[in-house]
Amino acid sequence: MTNFYRRLMYYGIGFGIGLLGVFFFFNNRGCSWLPGNRVKEMVAERIIYISDSNLQIIKNLNIAEDEIGTYVQEAEIHFSKSKKNTNPQIYHFEGATRNKALFVAQVVLYKDGLTCELIPNQFSSENTIPTAKGYGKPVSFPSKNNLFYSDSSAHTNCQRKALGIMEDSTLSALFYKNGKIDITKSNFENKPNSEYALVFKNDLGTDIEMFATYFKEKVRIYKFTFDGDSCP
Repeated sequence: MTNFYRRLMYYGIGFGIGLLGVFFFFNNRGCSWLPGNRVKEMVAERIIYISDSNLQIIKNLNIAEDEIGTYVQEAEIHFSKSKKNTNPQIYHFEGATRNKALFVAQVVLYKDGLTCELIPNQFSSENTIPTAKGYGKPVSFPSKNNLFYSDSSAHTNCQRKALGIMEDSTLSALFYKNGKIDITKSNFENKPNSEYALVFKNDLGTDIEMFATYFKEKVRIYKFTFDGDSCP
C-alpha cells in the first residue's frame, strides 16, 4: 500500500510538471476551455469594427487596422476589469502591437451578435459606452465561408437583379472590400435576432445599403436600399 501511494505521488508530480510545461510551451493557445480563450473564440467568429469617431485614435497611435485581429487574439483579457454579466459584455484587453509595447482597448460583445466593437485607448469597462450613432469600419472578419446570403423573396430577387449581384460570394466580396456598419440604423439588442444595416459600394461606386439579421452564424439579407430601386 505504501508503494501505491508513492507511485500515486510521483504520478501527481509528473502530471503537474507536464501540465505546467504545456501552459508555458503553448502560452494558453489551444486550450479552448480557458475563459480568456472562450472569449477570444467568440470575438474571432464576429466582424470586429471600430467606429469612425475612433479610427483617428488608432491612426494617432500608429496602429494599423489590419493588425487588430491579431491583437485581440494575443492580448491578455483582464476579467477583473471587465463587465461580464451584462448585455453587452465589455472585456478589457491589454497587449502589444507592432509599434506599441502596451495598447489598451475595450471589446464590446452583444449576445449572439454578428459584430463586436473595439474601443481603443479606453482604460475602464465601467466607463465605456458603446457607440450608438454613426458608422463602424470592419477591421477583422471571421474566417468562415459564405457568411452572407439573401432570402428568396420575389422583392429581394428583383433588387439583386437590378444591382447585378446575384451571387452571395459577390455580395460578400463587395462588403469585405469597402463595407461599413450603419450603427445608427442597426439594433444590436433586437429580439429574437439582432438587426444590422450594412453599407457598401458596388463596382460603379453606387452606395447600397442592405438590412440583415444574424442567426446560426449566418447573415440573412432581407432588404436592399439604393437609388433608382423600382422593384415592387
